Parts: sequence; structure tokens; C-alpha cells
Amino acid sequence: MNESKVNITNLIHPQPQHRRHLVLTGYAVFIWSIAYMLPHLYWALGGTIGMSLLKESVAEAAFWEMINWVATGFLTAAGFVGIAFIYLRKQKVISWLLLGIALFGCSIATSHGIYGIFYRIFQITGVVELESGSFNFNEHSFVVWDLLLFEPWFMIEGILFVILGWFYINKPRNRRIWLMLCTVGIIFGLVSGLLGVRFA
Repeated sequence: MNESKVNITNLIHPQPQHRRHLVLTGYAVFIWSIAYMLPHLYWALGGTIGMSLLKESVAEAAFWEMINWVATGFLTAAGFVGIAFIYLRKQKVISWLLLGIALFGCSIATSHGIYGIFYRIFQITGVVELESGSFNFNEHSFVVWDLLLFEPWFMIEGILFVILGWFYINKPRNRRIWLMLCTVGIIFGLVSGLLGVRFA
């Protein structure tokens, strides 16, 4: 039993010098997630401020409030995952579960952000046409806001999950494996986007 505990500690739990970085990153994930959750909660409750930044057809959709309630739930959960990395790290099953969630989060969020940023740039520059024709700021300002606000949020959230897992893991070899898994997950997300399937 003691040997098992030592092994999992060596494989996953951060060394003392990395503990501070883990705490900072965990709280960064929490703050970053909750900051993006708040406008979704506001919109879910019927608020209208800021809706001019969105595509009109999306903001007027019948299921708009439901989308925001779902987003509020996911973003709140993502924030508390960051906290869980700090305080729930003594059991092997929980440790691997947290890393699995972080891997999923970094893959989806980072690929979503990267894909979205390049796609919006292509729309603005005319490489990709919008549904209503060529880009015009007065008509398609939502494209600019998506490029400047929403897609970068996804990318930064994903990168924070990568860093969180990095500081959570102890051995250099396992950290390299972690980065490889994150890279594969991000590539899978990007390929899925190119095929017309976006997971967020």
C-alpha cells in the first residue's frame, strides 16, 4: 500500500517547487472560466446588454436561453476543475480523472480557439465568404468581436488546462507524454473542425 502511494506521488503529484505554480494556474482556470460564465448567466436570465456583439440569428434563436444555461453549467464546472487540481490530489482515481478532464478541456478549447481565429481572419480577408456575401463591418461586426473576444478566450482556456496538467505531473517523462496527448487532442479537434464538426 505504501509503495503504491509513493508511485502515484512520483508520477503525478507536483514537487514542492511546482506547488505554487499549480495553485496559481488552478486559480487562473477558475477565474478565467467564471469571468466568461457571468455574461452567459446574464443572458440566460434574460439580459440583453452585449447581445449586439453576437450574430443576430444566434441571439434571436428560440433556444438562446437554453444555450446560455448549458454554457453556464459547463463554464462553472470548468472553473471548479481548476480548484479541484489544487485540493483533490491524494487519490489515484481522482488524479487520473482530473487529468482526463483537463486533457478533454485543453483539446476542445484550444482547437476551438485556433480554428475560430483563423476562420474569422479568412472571413475578414475574403478568403472565406460569409453567408450574406463579402465581409462588411457594419453588417458583420460580430465576426470582429468573435475574433477579438470569444475565440481568444477559448484558446487561452485550453492553454491554461495544458499548463495546469503540466504542473500537476511530476516526472519529466510523464510531462512529455502529457504534452504529446494534448497536441494529439488539439490536432484531432482542428481536423474535426475542418471536416465541419465543432465540439463547442
